[in-house]
Amino acid sequence: MNTGLADVHLCWKLAGVLRGWAEPGLLETYERERHPVAHRTLRQAVANTKLMVHVLTRRRAQLANGASKSSETELPWAEWYFAQLGLVLGVTYRSPAVLTGNSTPPELSDGDTGYVPTAEPGHRMPHFWLTPDRSTLDAFGEWFTLLTPGPTHWTQHTDARWPLRIEPLPKEHADLCGINPQGALLIRPDGHIGARWQDHPSTDGTLRHALASITCSAPS
Repeated sequence: MNTGLADVHLCWKLAGVLRGWAEPGLLETYERERHPVAHRTLRQAVANTKLMVHVLTRRRAQLANGASKSSETELPWAEWYFAQLGLVLGVTYRSPAVLTGNSTPPELSDGDTGYVPTAEPGHRMPHFWLTPDRSTLDAFGEWFTLLTPGPTHWTQHTDARWPLRIEPLPKEHADLCGINPQGALLIRPDGHIGARWQDHPSTDGTLRHALASITCSAPS
């Protein structure tokens, strides 16, 4: 139960193979991405359970020693302990379906519950406002999404073989995403960043090659 919910977002791999825009090799990246996350989630679930058992044991001892039911029990965790956004939103995928380049961000360690939004490849794309009432998270769906402050510079790089939508990214978010005004982020259908270009590509086939690599397809 603790590891299965997020797997729904990886159904895009199966959909891509069935619809013909991805090769079966993409399915082999499923375990490589999700296995470490599942193990880390289970370890944290066990740690949480041990803390809960510790509290219940202490409470029983208090009551057995005559403490009133209205007395408080000191909790061995902070108020935010079970709100583990770092585990829910901060996981990093590493597989052939993620083009990291020279980016090697550190993995979160067990017990690290903080979440720091980042646009590093492999991470879940953070929320930024595209318009006053539309978030980057609203732009994702059953397609790849290219977020860029310079959409006109990328239109010529598209390929009809893959479902792709180009979304303008406000220039004020470019620095936070680690790109220049003509750079771009390629977001997979599950909301994770598949590739990042700091600037406009030097060749016309850059985007097509990235989509082919992520979907384990032969480049054109």
